[in-house]
Amino acid sequence: MKLILHPGLHKTGSTYLQHVLNDNHAQLAARGVWYQPQEGYPAHHHACWQVLTGSPDPLVDMARQARAADCDTLLFSSEDLEGALYDDRPLAAIAEAMQVAGIDTVEWHLVLREPGAAFASLFAQLQHHVYADAFQLFYDVMHRGFIHMTEPMPGKGTPYWYYAFDHAAELERLAESTEAPVFAHDFAAQAPFPGAGLLGHLGILDAVHRLPGEAARNARPSSDEVVQGFAARVEEAVPDEAAQAQIVDGFLTCMRNGLESVPSYASIIGKAYAQSHAEALKVFAPEEHAVA
Repeated sequence: MKLILHPGLHKTGSTYLQHVLNDNHAQLAARGVWYQPQEGYPAHHHACWQVLTGSPDPLVDMARQARAADCDTLLFSSEDLEGALYDDRPLAAIAEAMQVAGIDTVEWHLVLREPGAAFASLFAQLQHHVYADAFQLFYDVMHRGFIHMTEPMPGKGTPYWYYAFDHAAELERLAESTEAPVFAHDFAAQAPFPGAGLLGHLGILDAVHRLPGEAARNARPSSDEVVQGFAARVEEAVPDEAAQAQIVDGFLTCMRNGLESVPSYASIIGKAYAQSHAEALKVFAPEEHAVA
């Protein structure tokens, strides 16, 4: 059995691709590719969170169900698996699952987006879950090449979030750590949707009979929605209305400065990691898209 791992990256159209995979589960299974169907949200996040902490059990169970469906390829997709770019625990869990479940080969398929655009989209996205300071995020990316958040939602989900921006360095480390093929797909060059290159690589793009609507795209919220989202996160942390009144001016100042500065931060990040991004796409391009 072959295991195809799709760890996003974050903000590269993963949600839409996961809807495609979930909605066309039966057609893909008929072609020998098993995408464990999900109720509600289509990603394998809950299973991924266990893998991030070192448990092979979700992958072993999915491989069992794939075999029961006469499928010889298992496709696992969760942006939170991006943590495998720096954390050895999920790599150990995957190696153990290979032994236990009789998985012969593994391939990693990542979609890479221009780092500056990814940063701007990420800042807007985070308001759904946590409070984030735009300058702190910018500093982390420029200082370390990544953003790491430990237990962002205590007791509710992932043990951490990891967001990579130094693409060449990250993919080189992954390739060295796993000894498995690593493939990079260009977010800007994917048609008819980001991530389609993965299905094309597997030879199953024509098995997709139904595309989801626009609601399946995790579109960037407006500036007003971003402010409202971050305000809701602050209210969760500071439920006392008197205390809220004391900090509201500072909060609004931070939000205004952050939103006004995000385009500048994104531009600087884009320039800083442009060469790394281009190198990753060149070195790790699937053979059918390789550039001489």
